[in-house]
Amino acid sequence: MASETVTLITAIVGAVCGVAGTILGVINIWHQLTRNKVRLKVTPQHTILMLNRSMPLNFSIEVVNLSEFPVVIEDIGFQLADGRKATISPVPGLEPNGSLPMRLESRAAYSKIFSLDQNLVPWSKVRCAYARTQCGTLVTGTSPALQQLVRKGGCL
Repeated sequence: MASETVTLITAIVGAVCGVAGTILGVINIWHQLTRNKVRLKVTPQHTILMLNRSMPLNFSIEVVNLSEFPVVIEDIGFQLADGRKATISPVPGLEPNGSLPMRLESRAAYSKIFSLDQNLVPWSKVRCAYARTQCGTLVTGTSPALQQLVRKGGCL
């Protein structure tokens, strides 16, 4: 009877270890697959920044690199309902390198700041903000600030 108990305990311990190993293996595979993906967070937001009184900069699109490696941001703008894209021009003197493309390190953020103009973009057709990397990855994002901007037709 004692040998049957030892065999049963050994079988239970073996089964528990086997299941635990299988679960950890699946988690490891999932982690490795997601580790090499480009992950960005795109957030349109209100901005308060005054360079001079003639040109208030009052909106921005922030891009945060959540990947474990640097990426190169090639384009930032708005995606319209018909699939077209509205790219935002750089503000002179505000872009770090003069314009995009820009290398964005892991866990770093970049904000494309601009002045709202009703003639800049057809605001009623804007669906979301986007950022495109040099490798072709397109990431979109929206926010309550963008939804408010679309409702008001580009006026704040």
